[in-house]
Amino acid sequence: MKVSFLRTLVACAVLAAPIAQAQVVSPATLTIADNTVQAKIDLGQSIAVDVTLEFDNTVGLNANTVDITAELLSPASLAIQNRLPTSLISAPAAFPVMVSIEPKTDKGFAFEGVATVELYTKNLHYVAGTPLRLFRSHADGTFEDITQLTSSGSFRARGNTGSFSDFIIMADTRPQNEVLATKYALLDDLVSNNRSRIDSVVLTALDSGLNSLYSALQASDYTAASTAVDTLITTTETASGAQMDDVWRSSDDIVNVKGELLTRLYTLRYSLRTL
Repeated sequence: MKVSFLRTLVACAVLAAPIAQAQVVSPATLTIADNTVQAKIDLGQSIAVDVTLEFDNTVGLNANTVDITAELLSPASLAIQNRLPTSLISAPAAFPVMVSIEPKTDKGFAFEGVATVELYTKNLHYVAGTPLRLFRSHADGTFEDITQLTSSGSFRARGNTGSFSDFIIMADTRPQNEVLATKYALLDDLVSNNRSRIDSVVLTALDSGLNSLYSALQASDYTAASTAVDTLITTTETASGAQMDDVWRSSDDIVNVKGELLTRLYTLRYSLRTL
């Protein structure tokens, strides 16, 4: 997609009146069933968001163990700007909403593997080639793209996570090679920083796959890169808890390596498929 087209879309999105003082809003409705959480949040000014969380396996999941809130911010708010890796990423003025998901530290909630997070709003509209993506930030850190899917109805963005914090839809006009390089670097850092939490046989397979992926990206061979990512996903998905740490708990004192790896692999696969 041409960069000029992307920038035009973003320019249209950010031209709007300033948003009033941010206010934290709790869900109007919250339902939990079959490891799925659904929340509807009305932030006023005709802005609303539906939040869906899906898990494979959980312990202690109920309305008293997870807090879900949303804030309506100015796109220029420091709560957003100070956490962006580049000025080519921006919050759309039509929907500068940050959703926070914070399991309570003392309630014993835990989940296994990767969770799915979906934001749905009628305040944005899907068009083919949209630069809108789902980002997350853990512990007030830098926002990173975790998009697995974007679709209509009016706009739906889905991603994955192995931990929880803040989630926001952003317009991302970075060149695609920069997006791919950033996602690869985050993936490589994750493996490097958690080698002691991964079985040696699985680690060898991951290292080999990452080397193949790096070579393919350097050569702009996106077919080979997609194959390498698919192989890495299979290696990670089939790893057991004995081979790779795969649990997140609300005390946030252990690393859910499997969940984080799959989060970054799924979003890298998404980016390769949009080329």
